[in-house]
Amino acid sequence: MLSWVGKRPLREVRAFPAQLVERFASDGADGAIGPSASADWTDWPDRYERGGLLFHGDNKEVLAHLLSAGFRGKVDLVYIDPPFDSGADYVRRVQLRGASGTARLDGETYTLGEQIQYTDIWANDTYLQFMYERLLLLKELLAPTGSVYLHCDWRRTMHLRAVMDEVFGADNFLNEVIWYFANKIQGNVNRFATNHNNLLLYAKSRDDYTFHRIEEERAKPIKVNRRYWDAVKGHFATQRDEEGKVLYADRSERIIDDVWIVPAISSDASRQLDFPTQKPEELLERCVVASSNPGDIVLDCFIGSGTTAAVAQKLGRRWIGADINKGAIQTSIKRLAGVIEEQAAASVPAQQKAFKEADDDAAPPPPAQLAFSTWRVNDYDLAIQHNEAVNLACEHLGVERTKTDPFFDGTLGKRLVKIVAFNHPATVLDLQDAARELDSRPTEERDAVLVALGREMSTEQWLAEHN
Repeated sequence: MLSWVGKRPLREVRAFPAQLVERFASDGADGAIGPSASADWTDWPDRYERGGLLFHGDNKEVLAHLLSAGFRGKVDLVYIDPPFDSGADYVRRVQLRGASGTARLDGETYTLGEQIQYTDIWANDTYLQFMYERLLLLKELLAPTGSVYLHCDWRRTMHLRAVMDEVFGADNFLNEVIWYFANKIQGNVNRFATNHNNLLLYAKSRDDYTFHRIEEERAKPIKVNRRYWDAVKGHFATQRDEEGKVLYADRSERIIDDVWIVPAISSDASRQLDFPTQKPEELLERCVVASSNPGDIVLDCFIGSGTTAAVAQKLGRRWIGADINKGAIQTSIKRLAGVIEEQAAASVPAQQKAFKEADDDAAPPPPAQLAFSTWRVNDYDLAIQHNEAVNLACEHLGVERTKTDPFFDGTLGKRLVKIVAFNHPATVLDLQDAARELDSRPTEERDAVLVALGREMSTEQWLAEHN
């Protein structure tokens, strides 16, 4: 067990409601899923339409929301590429073109949590506590046969391995995969150049987890001994000819091991999305194919440029993504919409797998969905219709809606609840309206609660005198 300054267990976390921002469905889709959908959606919570889910908000609050919304124990694969505690400052750069020339805008206004995560600058041991809390929530979301890939680098591999051992159990550790960039060139750093990242792979349970052996094409075929199963001796034996000479066969494929040679995204300008931490799709393809099945739910709560969701979409998996950064959500929306449009226009996924599961020559599966929706969690746009604001407030406070009451919006225990319009603080007039309504109900003995974003100072004296 690893200790750090300020370490504390995550005993409780508040679940905030989600506010729908927008929906995307391909013109070629038949409803929300589409005619080629292959997934079994019976395990999908009723509150969400069938399709991908993209959340904007602090991922700790998003994960808590997913637990409360019915996703506990339903996520089959988690891949996360969190901040590396690298000290790097990933400021979003926006270039504006106008008639008078080109202006450059560096950075934008972020919330504190967004700024901490996106700049990847941490104080003392807050990084470990940050990761610890989110890993605890991810474990609760994982299915019994699920697994998690944690992407990191040399700065925190040792610490995160210890935290993962504590959260998931040391016995459930499967691999430390080395991603070798192969093409990333570093100058004279007065040491061996660092050309790899690490992926820590853990299963929810070592006794039963999803894993498929995968293969890739060799650059040059090799000769291997022909072997067969000797049923009498109970083991494999080498095949020989009549003269006793060993027989060989050409083999053009190799089973992928724990060193993955995949070029960094910087090698292909056509695939770059101008996102500082973008990862290549080939890397995510290996994770998704090896550790999930078509129709499974794949979750990435540090979605970044949307690579995990894009790969899951192309490989017939359902997906959930989240990020606190507005630029990440915008980039992911555009990218995923493009992938779905291509799939809707084609009879098979637009991009074929660069490798296949061992002993599997089948074509890539059809898409699990041809639509997705974007949601906000605890970062609401309150300049909305009053009834939508009422729904958000009632869900957050646990108010039971009363659709038949013409004035009060619901009940909280034994108290009546009125939601004041969020376009102004509560005033004496709002209180007087509630008082008149109660006076018109002579048999009503329940107290009333008014909910508002704030209240004017004059309401305090009025409440004291009235009560």
